[in-house]
Amino acid sequence: MPDNRFIDNGNDTITDSSTGLTWLKKDTRQMLGKWRNLEQCQDYAQQLNNENYAGFNDWRVCKLEDIKTIFDKNCSLKAKGGDIIYLPPVFEPDCADVTWTDTVNKDRAMMFNLIKGRSNWINKLGEGPFAARIVRGERKAKEGSGS
Repeated sequence: MPDNRFIDNGNDTITDSSTGLTWLKKDTRQMLGKWRNLEQCQDYAQQLNNENYAGFNDWRVCKLEDIKTIFDKNCSLKAKGGDIIYLPPVFEPDCADVTWTDTVNKDRAMMFNLIKGRSNWINKLGEGPFAARIVRGERKAKEGSGS
């Protein structure tokens, strides 16, 4: 990933100039001090919207396609517990090694593993060592993709 792709906005957010998405630098565990299930993470995103955090009110739990845009095996960051995850170093270290996504099927939700780069279904009310990456905006279509 080019060094100038990610812009630190100076307000605990990062803008990805490639996708147009703006991310919180920290995950929900770092922001709240504890692990959270999906619904609690969605409630937190709504709280950020109510507060107009960083001047915006469209914060949300990331989509699976969103998190895949910043997962990069050429980057490394130390997660809580010491494992290496593959996010750009502009994000805060000591974060969770997985993130919830907004993909839900009944009582299960898709989680993305930031070590392995794979997704799997987890009980959406599970509070194990789980956190979410909060993002805002809509992804720009890639040039030449026709979408």
